[in-house]
Amino acid sequence: MCNSRKRNMSDVASQDSWRLRQAATSDANGVHGLACEPLVYQYLFDGVAPDRKWIAEWIEQSIADVAEVGVGLWVLESHAVGYAGCVQLRPDLSSRSAELTYFLDPANRGQGLATRMGWTAVTQAFLSPKLDFVFAGADLPNIASFDVMRRLGMRFRQHVRYPLGAGVEYVRHRNDTGPMPRPKLLLVC
Repeated sequence: MCNSRKRNMSDVASQDSWRLRQAATSDANGVHGLACEPLVYQYLFDGVAPDRKWIAEWIEQSIADVAEVGVGLWVLESHAVGYAGCVQLRPDLSSRSAELTYFLDPANRGQGLATRMGWTAVTQAFLSPKLDFVFAGADLPNIASFDVMRRLGMRFRQHVRYPLGAGVEYVRHRNDTGPMPRPKLLLVC
């Protein structure tokens, strides 16, 4: 069961006040609350709100990934908003890749934050000598995610089948030329 969460959205922070920080075990409730928003899980978590235990295990795996590879799950926050979104790089060392996923509170959409989260995560991925490419996918109806992937300089990789239906994956390799204009990086702490 999802818990409702309280947010102060009256103060819309400027883009420069946004930052990403590594998720910690203490973030399970906040991330769970965000993931339980219907417009967030619409295309994620197989279209069903995830349970808190799964979110807690997801965060724990991310912490282990950070220790091994240097990438994992980050929480988007500002001075006014504690859980505005999340971005994750889930590494697969056997293929030297990481899967990029992201979600954003609907109240914070339309500000370029998903693109900035994605670009910051991709930049972090290529700081690791263990990763050569990043891929991301979306269900066909999720046009906004395809727009983000293209703004990250990603290209079509393959058609895929997700639990919710047909989808497409995009990819970006370490040596690919960057997108123009380059998205502004978020502060990582």
